[in-house]
Amino acid sequence: MNLNMTEKTFNKYFNTFLLVGMTICVVVACILNLQKGETAPWLVILSSVGALMGVISVILSANGNILTFVFGLIDVLIYSYTLLDQNVPMTLGLHVLYFIPMEFIGFYNWRKRGASTKEAVKARRLDAKGWGKVAILFVGVYGLMLAIAYLIARHQGSINPAKMAFDCAVTTANVVALVLMAKAYTDQWYLWTLVNITSIILWIIVLTSGEGSSYTVVQLIKYIFYFLNGLNAIRIWLKLSEKNDILDK
Repeated sequence: MNLNMTEKTFNKYFNTFLLVGMTICVVVACILNLQKGETAPWLVILSSVGALMGVISVILSANGNILTFVFGLIDVLIYSYTLLDQNVPMTLGLHVLYFIPMEFIGFYNWRKRGASTKEAVKARRLDAKGWGKVAILFVGVYGLMLAIAYLIARHQGSINPAKMAFDCAVTTANVVALVLMAKAYTDQWYLWTLVNITSIILWIIVLTSGEGSSYTVVQLIKYIFYFLNGLNAIRIWLKLSEKNDILDK
């Protein structure tokens, strides 16, 4: 579905605002990390480049542009390398075994639904049956994440049920939302919005508790921009999907 000229103009300026704002956040975060000197400078810069690729990816995704998976893949590859360097096998495994393959699956599915660098994907919406399947998937993934988190926490000798439940819920929302994204469902953005809201709350709690730093402010602002992008994405995708049949597969 082609957007009218007024809407295209709005999206152009809104996306520019988001890109500039989030790029500033990434640059500030990079400078702060370089000043700390806790990580090799080249790794800090590489991570910042990856984060910027992620910023571009989410903006393209909001507009139904297939290049979201190209920039998303670069982001995930760079982040996976940094995880390898930091020796965090569980998170690394999630990115290598799930997030990277999903970039290719999403690209393939979007191509089948008419997406290109010039044409937005033919979005669709879940019906009641589809939401039922999503609910079952969410519960299943959440249970798996809780089990893994519990085993890791028990091995480390430190179990925090509240933190564990919250972290697993956010991770599950990310996993399920990526499935909906790969299959071009508009409803993905409701989950991304949930992820962004919980992340904003988390960083506010860290900031007000006095445990955070100037880097915490950068993270908070970044997720506020992500939240705004998600709201705009809901508006765009509802329009993209309004002429398509409601599918549940």
